[in-house]
Amino acid sequence: MRNRTVWTGILVVCAVGLLVYLAFNVRLAPVPNAVAAIKTVGMTCGSCAGKIEKALKPMKGVAGVEVDVEGGWVLVGYDTNSANPEAFAGAVRKAGFQSWLREQMSLADFRRVAGRDFGAKVIRSGGCGTGRCDSGGCGSAK
Repeated sequence: MRNRTVWTGILVVCAVGLLVYLAFNVRLAPVPNAVAAIKTVGMTCGSCAGKIEKALKPMKGVAGVEVDVEGGWVLVGYDTNSANPEAFAGAVRKAGFQSWLREQMSLADFRRVAGRDFGAKVIRSGGCGTGRCDSGGCGSAK
């Protein structure tokens, strides 16, 4: 009986330790309640889209990023309580692309305008196909 009590105690301590570790190391994704539309110039391929996503996704309050290379748009789903949409355009500029915040809208407004929910359809282009990647594309047009 004593042996069983010891193992139960060890199991409880391990479970509590795991929960404490997860509480401090697992970041829950923000829930978007708005979408920022950023006009961007200088994107030429999917690699450019990846560079922009990499710049935006770690920002506080960002729940999702969609990049339309051909149309020159970056859409950012974000939590209005913890994010500043002007900072998104700044992060895209810092990544090497001309950009400016064009519009902020609620998820309902985005659904009405786009005819879909944010994140339901990824617009990111695949490969390059422009021939500009090797000759200074991907953010070189400042």
